[in-house]
Amino acid sequence: MTETTTRVPDAVPRAQTVSYFLCFGLVGVLSTLLGPSLITFATSTGSSLSGLGVLFTVDAFGSVCGSLLAGHLLNRFAPHRQAALGLAGITVITAVIPLLTQLPLLLPAWWFLGMSKTFLIVTVNTLLVWVRRGRVGPYMSAADFFLGLGSLLMPIVIAQSIAWTGGLHWGYWAVTAGTVVLMIRLAALPSPRMAGAEEQSHAGSIAYPVVISVAVLLFFYVGAEISFSGWIPSYTLTRGIADSAAAAAYYSSLFWIAVTAGRLLWLPFTRTVAPERLLATGVTACVLALGSIWLLPSSSGCVIAGTVAFGLAMSPIFPSAFTLLDRRGQITGKVSAVCLCTASVGAMFFPWWIGQFLMATGESANGR
Repeated sequence: MTETTTRVPDAVPRAQTVSYFLCFGLVGVLSTLLGPSLITFATSTGSSLSGLGVLFTVDAFGSVCGSLLAGHLLNRFAPHRQAALGLAGITVITAVIPLLTQLPLLLPAWWFLGMSKTFLIVTVNTLLVWVRRGRVGPYMSAADFFLGLGSLLMPIVIAQSIAWTGGLHWGYWAVTAGTVVLMIRLAALPSPRMAGAEEQSHAGSIAYPVVISVAVLLFFYVGAEISFSGWIPSYTLTRGIADSAAAAAYYSSLFWIAVTAGRLLWLPFTRTVAPERLLATGVTACVLALGSIWLLPSSSGCVIAGTVAFGLAMSPIFPSAFTLLDRRGQITGKVSAVCLCTASVGAMFFPWWIGQFLMATGESANGR
């Protein structure tokens, strides 16, 4: 009897943690839907690639709305119900998007998808901290590994969907089916709770300069991440490095393979190296990797090496940022929402700006 009663409490946090990891993986999948889909959308809607760049902005604006809404609602009712609400929105919109063939219809659809996925990740990011309070670092790194895993798998799924069917339908509908399964799993688990008084005491001890610094860092980090993974397929295709839309999509997967592998490679260092040092190392390596691609933009070997290096350099930044928050500040729903909202603003600005830059420099074939 004693053995049973001790196992059950341990089993619930484990099951909750695994479910949150799967939610991170789903958000990774959703974060890389757009880039490999752009060329197909350009064909189906008759739009230019530079014109479709507005979808990145719309998606990111939805993310801003979703993060603010999630932070406002968290702890007002059962958190798993809130997560299920985000999953329900994802289920509906991923089923609908492949059926849309006009840009004016894609705009609100991608806004809704951006809102739903960020609504979900703000919720589960905070719930993971609540479940693993005080030792969140390794779990956050593991969660971001799942985020990267989903991100690297989806461009492959999109590439295969294009290669086999000539369209996006089956790739998107596979996401719909997986989301339904995850929603059922989460509904079967109890929600973790943070007492209101406890949350207020944490809020009073928040190190605001640290929170602001992390928010600014995530503004640049997420903007760079989404921009690179979103535009690298179009970049390689128009440069002649890739010879088809399906082949170009694999460059996005290559980037996310590097990010995901990097999260595992950096994991031992998260236990022994201060997060500030990991952040400084990652940012410096990112600049060097992008510089190599900038110097030799038409060399396939350089683009491949730079893509891998950039992914490896990016991998420790996001988990280290939240580990820093956990050590020096205190993560609540509102803090998570503010940081991810700022990150979403970066994702809203940088992909649009880079799309305009590619058009102006003649890199986008349809934008010349």
